[in-house]
Amino acid sequence: MISHRGNAKNSLDVVGTRGVLSSRSLGVGAIALALIATPAACGGSTVQPGGAGGNSFGDSGATAVVDSGAGIEQDAGTVTVADSGAAVDAAPEANNGAPSSTYPAFAIDVPQVVDNGGPTLTAPVIVTVTWSTDTNAATYNALGDSIGPSTYWSDINSEYAVGAAVSGNPNHVSITTAPAASYADTDLDTLVETNAGTAWPAYTAQTIYAIYLPSGTTLTSQGQDLCQQGVGGYHTESQNKNYVYAIMPNCAGFKLADVEVAASHELNEASTDPHPGTDPAYVGFDSNHLAMEFFNQFQDELGDACESLPWATSDATDFTPYTVQRQWSNKSAAAGSQWCLPKIDQAFCNTTFLPQTNLDTINVNLNTLYPGSGTVQSKGFKMALNETRTFPIGMFSDMATTAPFTVDVPDFSGPIAQDQSGNNINNGTATVTLDKTTGVNGEIINVTVTPTAFSSLGIIYFNIRSVPATGSVHGELPVLISQN
Repeated sequence: MISHRGNAKNSLDVVGTRGVLSSRSLGVGAIALALIATPAACGGSTVQPGGAGGNSFGDSGATAVVDSGAGIEQDAGTVTVADSGAAVDAAPEANNGAPSSTYPAFAIDVPQVVDNGGPTLTAPVIVTVTWSTDTNAATYNALGDSIGPSTYWSDINSEYAVGAAVSGNPNHVSITTAPAASYADTDLDTLVETNAGTAWPAYTAQTIYAIYLPSGTTLTSQGQDLCQQGVGGYHTESQNKNYVYAIMPNCAGFKLADVEVAASHELNEASTDPHPGTDPAYVGFDSNHLAMEFFNQFQDELGDACESLPWATSDATDFTPYTVQRQWSNKSAAAGSQWCLPKIDQAFCNTTFLPQTNLDTINVNLNTLYPGSGTVQSKGFKMALNETRTFPIGMFSDMATTAPFTVDVPDFSGPIAQDQSGNNINNGTATVTLDKTTGVNGEIINVTVTPTAFSSLGIIYFNIRSVPATGSVHGELPVLISQN
């Protein structure tokens, strides 16, 4: 396995730029190893600059953009949107498909989080650990007691062979000694090792110790304040006895809802990937979709895969009265529907590669990111510098919509990753032209790409975004161009 921060056990969750969780997880999973519906408006969201997902960078303003004539304002930068209404030469007219009443209109090419063969928790037991001085302790206990039998829990976990979790008063631990001003992650590991089965309920293969740090208590790792680093929590297994536990800090500026979101994220991942360092289960996108790793900044457990999507986070309607995070569903994504469950009651719109897209096998050397990982094979477009290539993508939705949705390419200048020293790795550059920027299920967009500079990794990353007319759910199609 490839690990982040040199730690093969922890899955650290980081507060992102949109106030949601952004994990530092184990890495690339399988890639490392081989590496008649009622019409509904198709959603519309307040789209962040640069788009949702792994890269949200400002507008570079470097290149003018051609107006498509459809009233769509595109991000400036290295993206160009062609005028689809004017014939510029005598070349054959591009195939733009036609609206379809089959939903989705195409077979969907979508990433899947890989089952690496490790166990999941079939009957989780949540032991909630709090300090008696914490005024939120009763809420944390109640969350642990009620999440397991909830429809929220079954929605996010049932496809991964995770059963209903249980808790209750015998599994409430209240630490009566005053909390320390600061805990290192190693201190908390010792806390678990020392108390499991003595002061705390005995550990079984199904147990998760959910530890909530009180407000004002600092959490550090290797001398660094994790709250200041943006860490919103993590789950792991103890160093010596492989006890499964999760840590939820209450960082400065956090509201109760922020801790609840972190808890829902960590309890899900601790159940679907309880032993990330020794026997990983669901972690890492499949080897054909390395582009999704860049989209998600190599944060690739089931909670990580949704945390940066604005429509998938911090929703109190799924598990009242708590604020929780939606989690990745392989089944729903593969069916051409919403990536993250529980579903929102609106249509999902996106684009997909088609058989005629003719994806190439590409090779990407990830040693700069993860020493020893070597060259990874995946799917993308192998192109030489300044070569121009056009490929089709299919527009689809999972139900009828009352309005067309918009497709664009957010600005993709800026960093795409960091090396082991924390230095930014900047993206390459390319011109990207779409011959169609609005449409409905069944229509086809022809994308033309010309790479103008490759990154130090020998790639260019961008994503194609589908922005619905109303609502909040929108889709993304990550793309990799490689010179190898």
